[in-house]
Amino acid sequence: MRNETSDKKEFVLPAKNTVQLEQGGGNIFFESGGEFVLPDYMPKVQKVLRMEARALPPSRYMGSGEAQMSGSVLHTLIYVGEEGEVSATVLPAKYEFSIPFTAGGELPTVSAAVEVDSLSYRLGAPRKLNIRTRLRAKPRVITTEDIAEKQLPGGEIAGLHTLGGEIDSIRTQILRSPDITVSDAVDIGGGADTRPIWCGSTAAVSDVRVVDGGVSVRGEAYVKVLLDDGGKPKMVAKKLPFEEFLDGDVAKGSSATATARVISTEAGKEQEGEALVDVVLVVEAAVDTPSRTPAVKDAFSELSEGQVEYRKVPTARLLCNRSGVYTVGGSVTKAAAGAAGLSTVLDTSGEATVEEAALADGRLTISGRCALNTIYTAAEGETSAAEYTVPFKVTVDCETPAGAEANVSVALVSARTRPDGENLVCDMDIAVSARAVARGEAVTVESIDFTAPKVYTKSAYPLCLIYPRGDSLWNVAKKYHVSPETLAKINALSIGQENYANAEALADINVLMLEL
Repeated sequence: MRNETSDKKEFVLPAKNTVQLEQGGGNIFFESGGEFVLPDYMPKVQKVLRMEARALPPSRYMGSGEAQMSGSVLHTLIYVGEEGEVSATVLPAKYEFSIPFTAGGELPTVSAAVEVDSLSYRLGAPRKLNIRTRLRAKPRVITTEDIAEKQLPGGEIAGLHTLGGEIDSIRTQILRSPDITVSDAVDIGGGADTRPIWCGSTAAVSDVRVVDGGVSVRGEAYVKVLLDDGGKPKMVAKKLPFEEFLDGDVAKGSSATATARVISTEAGKEQEGEALVDVVLVVEAAVDTPSRTPAVKDAFSELSEGQVEYRKVPTARLLCNRSGVYTVGGSVTKAAAGAAGLSTVLDTSGEATVEEAALADGRLTISGRCALNTIYTAAEGETSAAEYTVPFKVTVDCETPAGAEANVSVALVSARTRPDGENLVCDMDIAVSARAVARGEAVTVESIDFTAPKVYTKSAYPLCLIYPRGDSLWNVAKKYHVSPETLAKINALSIGQENYANAEALADINVLMLEL
């Protein structure tokens, strides 16, 4: 009989290894807009041709337990004035929202792409508009969780045995460029009286590559300039390529997705027949590095009485990262679009929305719709507009295990519409950013609290154990509070540490000898 006294020992895992956790999946809705009055030097509004909104990327302030986000929404109004002339203006408004997070430790990384969910307006007077814009943000909160790298050194807790393992995780870092200005001359043609009325642009990332020291991003800005060509409206467009390198400590084996957001666009007539266009944009990349983090999955002591506390840690395995531009198409009848008298298309623009991102049968299928606005000229020469919706579907190859989930964002970069008999045929370029992750859960040891030595009597005779087939050596050793190495030695089993938890290790053995 052995009965020894000992001081209470608490074991807490050291913060020598970390796993990154990501919170998200929900949407935050909020509103912007207000009442706007056009200045006296602009024509009165007779008919609205297009009203659209674009949310600029938010700035961020990290407070106590929340990130306060704020930014601007630019409302573009294209309309017909009193004398039939086409005019345009941009009406800015503010937005703000907050993202809560758990305080304590290092501040998390917080990001949120803001998109327009819906837009409504009312023309209260020839120069007065009331605009209500509903915005949607999908936040990402990335925190770092401390987990065990190794247990206490031998001897601090007598008879301690640990079972190691690894946790699948992803380490994500957000890289963002400073403002990038892309400039070029756009051929506007026409005569000396031709002048820009309005200009706008979108941007799309076509190629993302992880290289030494950061991420290389390539893409194009799609610029449109609305012109007054001798009293007649005219739209010209041009693609402006850009390339940006985002510095970052990027590990080997990483992959990335990236998006480009337009901050502002300006066009000025530089000389006859040309307009100089400046596009200011910002590029943001999310770099994912797959990792396997060592952790302690189980533990027990053969000499002390105590308790082992466990915790569940989310696991994540990266399935795919995709960023690119996809061309989709569709058609709608002129009558359904409300454009029965359409003769010539001036311009088509709109918004793309994801309705479903399905992971199945080795594919990621992105389904959605494009809400389009087409400004056109009727046979009688009148300028008018039509609104309609065209569905789209994009499919990419992707592993689809159980527990997989996808995070997808899309943006309509450009749209081209042409009349074909009684139909309107639409081709659309859509910027897609897709990330798929398989999520699970792992049980790890959080703390061990041994309060007293174990009391036992040593017998001179071995004890015969009978247990269910398929059990593991670790489970048997833990149940009887003996060393797995001793149990293996007594029964002439050559099983190492890596096989303690192998359920097949004792599949063909049903009886073990145990010395007490």
